[in-house]
Amino acid sequence: MSLSRTQVAFVSGAILITVLLCFARRTPDKLNDVKTMMSGHAGKPSSSDHSSAENYLDSSLTSLSVKERVRVNALIDKEKLASGKEKAQALDILVSVLDTLQKPAASAYFQQQKARLTNSKADWTKTAERYYVGSKYFPSARVLVDSAIRMFGTVLLMDPNDLNAKTGLGVCYVDGTSEPMRGISLLQEVLKADSNYVDALLNLGSFAMTSGQYDKAIKRFEKVLTLKPEYILLYVRIAEAYEKLGNKQKTIEYLEKYVGKEEDVMLRTSIQNEINKLKNS
Repeated sequence: MSLSRTQVAFVSGAILITVLLCFARRTPDKLNDVKTMMSGHAGKPSSSDHSSAENYLDSSLTSLSVKERVRVNALIDKEKLASGKEKAQALDILVSVLDTLQKPAASAYFQQQKARLTNSKADWTKTAERYYVGSKYFPSARVLVDSAIRMFGTVLLMDPNDLNAKTGLGVCYVDGTSEPMRGISLLQEVLKADSNYVDALLNLGSFAMTSGQYDKAIKRFEKVLTLKPEYILLYVRIAEAYEKLGNKQKTIEYLEKYVGKEEDVMLRTSIQNEINKLKNS
């Protein structure tokens, strides 16, 4: 079975998933522990973060169609002339448009401007998320991941009990740095605070798949399904894990569970074809 042939994509919730975090059950007087864990990554974002996004702004915008570019440039001009609440609103519109156009690095640039205006936890979180997603569009741009790490760290300094920020921080370390175990530890801390935190479970499951720890992945995904039964693509993910383990019976079982719940005829037919091939092999 090959998931690429079935044309089924698994998208996790974190960055974020909404991509995805926090120092659970820690009191404000433990903020020094947070700073130590961040090892210099926490704290108010520097001007270098902003210039990092600016470096990728032109690259993002040049790939737009002429019509799209004219629209975005008009919004940028409007934002530059605005001030106060009007500037914040203009930035919101820019970010929304760039999100729709799937230009997260450019979106991060303007979201950070909004965060500097409001200094709100929500806006810094949105900036961090866009930096992380932007790094997927520019795989060699470690600077974007570093900016996401610093901004998730900033959120945690504002609220050490923000599990979403801690999850996002963990994902950044695992997926974008040479310190994956640091990220795994952060995700495990999230589950110590809330054993049912879906984003952490999903990401730990995905990382377990990547590292070949299929039994652990199955356990994580099974738990998510008990919490979020509507996440039916996880049946395919579990089937993939069982296939890697050489368990054809379980692979078929979970693919059949998916087929029984999927409403999309094309996806259902595609998976059923895979089931038939497995049964006849």
